[in-house]
Amino acid sequence: MNEQIDKESVEEGECSKRIEEAGEDSTTELDETEREIIVQSARHSALRLFGMNLYSTLVVCVFYLFSWETLASCSLGVALTVYFYYVFDDDDSWDGGGLSWTLLSFAIITPMSSSIGMAFNRREVALKAISVLRADAYNIYSAHANWDWRIPNHTTADPTGRDSRTKFSSLHHSDQVLTTLLDMGQELAQLLTLPCITRARHRVTKQGKHEYSRLTVLNKQAMRSVIALHINTLTLKCEHIKQEGLPANEASRIRQWEHSMLQQINILRHIKTYRTPQALRSFARLFVIILPGFYAPYFAQVARDLRSLPFGLIFTLLTSIALTALFESIRVLEDPFVATTTLDGIDINDELDALLRAELIDARAFFFPYADKLDLKPLIKEESKKFLDTSKHT
Repeated sequence: MNEQIDKESVEEGECSKRIEEAGEDSTTELDETEREIIVQSARHSALRLFGMNLYSTLVVCVFYLFSWETLASCSLGVALTVYFYYVFDDDDSWDGGGLSWTLLSFAIITPMSSSIGMAFNRREVALKAISVLRADAYNIYSAHANWDWRIPNHTTADPTGRDSRTKFSSLHHSDQVLTTLLDMGQELAQLLTLPCITRARHRVTKQGKHEYSRLTVLNKQAMRSVIALHINTLTLKCEHIKQEGLPANEASRIRQWEHSMLQQINILRHIKTYRTPQALRSFARLFVIILPGFYAPYFAQVARDLRSLPFGLIFTLLTSIALTALFESIRVLEDPFVATTTLDGIDINDELDALLRAELIDARAFFFPYADKLDLKPLIKEESKKFLDTSKHT
């Protein structure tokens, strides 16, 4: 029996090892047993799920929704609540419970809820643009690697199609296209993960303006490299294969994919550059800090009525935390391309570098199964480096 248990443990260990290898290498195939292990490991009892979800929620609130605004708002609210509680403790005629919550509802909650909706919609638009961009890249590569112009039942002495071109190498040509697409994806990911330059400090403070000007240079250089180098290279490759015999209508289809790709690149850049209204964000940041203090008389009256200052302070803290957490939800969605620091951001390096690379390399292995492995190091070619160097002086 012990031998059977040891055997099962060894098999499970081997399966776990192969699963880890599959996570690192997308070409590793898993059998049914290994897939069943993955599925079973993701199933938990309702009680365990409740505990895990509750713990995860607390961690998200503490590490992602609590900020310096939370500390400032809570401190101001607690200090003023304690002040009003003790100053008017002996004044029976004082009543601080007459404040209306209408201001909080319409002046703060409603605008911030609308801002969250706008920010989340920008994230969805960015995800759609990335999907279209990757689909265009795959179609462009497959067209350059596989599309042919052979004439069926050709009876003349001269052969037709790409295989008839003695000076044209389909593998070499498609590898150049593949490298261009991967370089473009990598540089676009670098562009989209640049630090944000649309905060209020970038318009008002001297240091913020200096930071804005320097990051704008990087933004323009990266965008110029993507368009002037990579998109133009794809255009030249399309003209090259058209000169070899590709029909004009099929070349036009490739150009349409290039146009769509450039359009999605500009959409992503605009989402990165332009944000939700700055005035609305500044208004929200200011009032989520001072408004709990403005309602301090109400919290002090609650404490007096219940004869419990701690309960009044808890009410103050809950109000401050709720408002600042809502504001923080807006802030973390403002830049959807920062998945390394927020939970809801897009992992742009994974989408435009790792996954795109895996898709195109798999396509190459399918179209050219006997070709040698493509050396993709370094991805950014010398032409790109030279272009970036010369762009500094133009």
